[in-house]
Amino acid sequence: MKFQQIAYGSPAYQEELLLRDDVLRKPLGLALQDDDLSQEASQWHFGLFDGDHLMASVIAVPKSKELIQLRQMAVAGQFQGQGCGRKLVEMLEKNLSGKGFQKIILHARIQVFEFYIRLGYTPVGEPFQEVGIPHQRMQKTISQSKS
Repeated sequence: MKFQQIAYGSPAYQEELLLRDDVLRKPLGLALQDDDLSQEASQWHFGLFDGDHLMASVIAVPKSKELIQLRQMAVAGQFQGQGCGRKLVEMLEKNLSGKGFQKIILHARIQVFEFYIRLGYTPVGEPFQEVGIPHQRMQKTISQSKS
């Protein structure tokens, strides 16, 4: 397994779109192609690969020098339950910490809430609806301020 950044518009990005559509949108009766993806050019895309095959992906959106938001985490069905999601998040946290980020925030679907708890994320506030299903705001400190 290799962790790497995915360039916006690249063939790997096209594979990421297919993965996100299959895992995150189709089960809800939605289609990723209906979303406005133009803002994704300025977001950071990461993937976990087996050779050239994308196993899992996630998007990181810088909010400030210290704060970053994760979104659209997806693990291909055949790799779910095998530690690929954990590996992707752990490698991403190390990468982001190295870039100076101190805190990660995300909106977890309730059905994967426990996955993020096991990775050290804590809930913030009350559950809410997003894309028609319950989500929970979560956060994690990945490094301390250097002040």
